[in-house]
Amino acid sequence: MEILSIVLVSISLSMDAFSLALAYGTLGMEKGLCKRISFLVGIFHFVMPILGMSVKRLLLNYSSISFDFITFLIYIYLGIMLLLEAKEERKVSPLSSLKEHFIFSFAVSIDSFTVGVALPKFTLTAPFSFALFSASFTLLGLKLGRKLHTLLGKISVILGGLFFFLLAFLHL
Repeated sequence: MEILSIVLVSISLSMDAFSLALAYGTLGMEKGLCKRISFLVGIFHFVMPILGMSVKRLLLNYSSISFDFITFLIYIYLGIMLLLEAKEERKVSPLSSLKEHFIFSFAVSIDSFTVGVALPKFTLTAPFSFALFSASFTLLGLKLGRKLHTLLGKISVILGGLFFFLLAFLHL
């Protein structure tokens, strides 16, 4: 996967975390909690694509599937999901326990598992990039939440969906 594609996918995967972080940022979380949640999101965005790549490797051992079309379908699916999500209004409740921190981090990282399945080869470059961008975007979202939630919350999700559509068609 070319570096530009990895960066675009990293940004796309980070948009959901950014969008939710904007919403949670409006709750006025303390700095330490913002850093902890951002770190956890980064860890999950590192681990989930590795799990996805491992599943893909197992599937390749048992079949002769071409993953180009599957990659196209996965990116289209993720793009549609992000665009549909942008239509929904989210109700936000505080992240007050460690369990809620893990659930939040897992929830915004699920799509990176699917992208891991779609990656053309097993590499740690993409998971490191996903982790770096998602942790950074989450922290940025939490910090900007008070000021920008109503303005950028939905726009960031829509942009993430459009990035996935672009990547889908680049894979054909």
